[in-house]
Amino acid sequence: MPGIKGVANLFLLAVLAILACLAALPNRAVAERPISLPTTCAQLPAKLLGGNIKYANAQIVPANTAPGPQFNNFTGTPPSSAKVPVAYCLVVLSYSSTPANDPTPQNITIYVGLPLNSLDGGTTGSTIDAPFNFATMEGNWNGRTEGQGGGGCTGNTNVNSAGAVANGFVGSGTDGGHGNPTNDPNNTCQQGVLSLGHLNKQYIDDWVYNGPQQEILWSKKVAKLYYRKAPLYNYWNGCSTGGHQGLALAQTLAGELDGILANAPAMYWTRFQTAQMWGQIAMFEIAGGVIAGGKLAAVQNAAIAACDKNDRVQDGIIDDPRTCTFNAKANICGQAGAPAAPNCLTPAEANAVNVMWDGPRNDSGKRIWFPIDRGTDFNFWDGNVPFGLAPVQFGWDLANPAYFNAGSFPGNYPGYWGNVALNSATQPAGAVTTYAAVAQAGSNSVADRTDTFDDLDAFKASGGKMITVLGTNDGLIMPRGVINYYRVMARRYAERGDRDRFADADDLEGFGHDPSGRFRGIQKFYRLFHAPGVSHCGLGILNHGSLGPWPQGGADFNAVINWVEHGVAPSQVIGSGNTAAPAFISGSPTTLARPLCPYPQTAVYDGSGNVNDAANWHCDGDMEKNTPVGAPLSGPPGLPVACYDLLVKYKHEVNGPLDFEGSGVDPASCRVPGP
Repeated sequence: MPGIKGVANLFLLAVLAILACLAALPNRAVAERPISLPTTCAQLPAKLLGGNIKYANAQIVPANTAPGPQFNNFTGTPPSSAKVPVAYCLVVLSYSSTPANDPTPQNITIYVGLPLNSLDGGTTGSTIDAPFNFATMEGNWNGRTEGQGGGGCTGNTNVNSAGAVANGFVGSGTDGGHGNPTNDPNNTCQQGVLSLGHLNKQYIDDWVYNGPQQEILWSKKVAKLYYRKAPLYNYWNGCSTGGHQGLALAQTLAGELDGILANAPAMYWTRFQTAQMWGQIAMFEIAGGVIAGGKLAAVQNAAIAACDKNDRVQDGIIDDPRTCTFNAKANICGQAGAPAAPNCLTPAEANAVNVMWDGPRNDSGKRIWFPIDRGTDFNFWDGNVPFGLAPVQFGWDLANPAYFNAGSFPGNYPGYWGNVALNSATQPAGAVTTYAAVAQAGSNSVADRTDTFDDLDAFKASGGKMITVLGTNDGLIMPRGVINYYRVMARRYAERGDRDRFADADDLEGFGHDPSGRFRGIQKFYRLFHAPGVSHCGLGILNHGSLGPWPQGGADFNAVINWVEHGVAPSQVIGSGNTAAPAFISGSPTTLARPLCPYPQTAVYDGSGNVNDAANWHCDGDMEKNTPVGAPLSGPPGLPVACYDLLVKYKHEVNGPLDFEGSGVDPASCRVPGP
């Protein structure tokens, strides 16, 4: 009998013989393996229902047709009535749960627009007429998803709001977990307070974080189910609240998105919305009531005229409003060069305007938040009534719905916010608190939920790329707040050798001799482009009848795509605008083009040629080295602009120390002793 070794050899030979026979047979297992086919639109609801998905519906929407009938989802929010120029599959889901930390039921409605797959009539391999001419990889789908953000406290139910579906993307949106039956954004935000002393925390979390997160996760799942292929790339495209949500996603959902466009992000929601009330309080406390719109427009345009040449080019644009120190007292009636009545200012009105331009400060004179910049329209915050969301924010800060009342106008009577004084030194009889106290209450009660200022470590590690375009005269979000965040992040991601440029005590002319060295680290994955002479999300400056350069035709989103898919970091993005007619008039001619540059660079005129031609400009310089032209309202002259934006420590607005770290500034650079 063979030994153990012989038995093993015989067994091995037998196995090899069997394998050889199998190899000679036709590969029926492979030949008969079922091909993974897409799923039709009509089949999707049955495949999606279950778990947290309590409602699912789907229908093919013909080209140029509004969706219908209304989807009966849990939040009662109908899909957008916007028409899309191509047929697509519209999916509506309700994501429902009861979070452990809040008994309030969570119902988030998600909208997904899918270009038709091959089973539903899409044509695989066709080329979509888009900037990159993507070839479709399954039906009419280009293989990419594009999440789209909301505005104010409302969501976005239009899956094609940025042209996503029409250009072959899977477009998505969400109602943020709450309906808006009145279509009133103020009413929607008022849902953030349940009752006196009780915030609706689940509402806030769903709106900022959970809604967009579930939108992204489920749009990717639905795409894979419908096409039987995973997306090649995933993007986010938003402005204002959509930009706010984009930053929140970068901070909390790293790895799920390849590229993010987060324009004009409303990221410091509690702090800037609270600051929107500063001007209203100043007008009533100092000037005795609302300042007429004609007077405010006149002093705004006087500031533009006075500071237009701060960048050495007269073009009706203040390139960096932080350098402008125009004093409203120049517009006092009777002063040389002041406008005639009725648009000149009284001394009290001029003082009020200067306080508005200086921005919120506490009793010690320390900056609480950033101001409305010179050249920016007063209309949004400081018109006959406060901007609607501002008094609502006071209600959030103090968990008191009484503050929701904006007031009675034209009776010139403030709402409950009339009980708030600029500071304790000027606190009039009857005022129950100060602005600093309200701001501190908001920072401690709700800002950690609403304000998205966390780091980007995980997003950077995942290889994600992000772009923000920011109007320098944004009339809603205070652009200095976004610059402040970018500076803080630049310090965090400064590379070895670049860190020294932040803390060089001998470098008193700025923050280093390399105009971009301090920002080299962050610019590898996140670039901020400043758009001079532009208001919120590409709006023009209404009282000046102009629009500075802003990316048109999706140039900014295309820059994100090019960076993600081809590794080309944008050295500039061309923006175009209009200096001849108000930007809000449809069909106004585009008469201005200019490169938008990655901060801290800016567009510099070559010295010859048409100033409205982008070919005569190049990116250069360092805006962090800019200094105020003239005497600033607060602080010594001649310091870099960032030094005037040092904030009091977060959550200690009433009487805290200056926070150099939280402002991204080294004390030595401002010639100010550290705390």
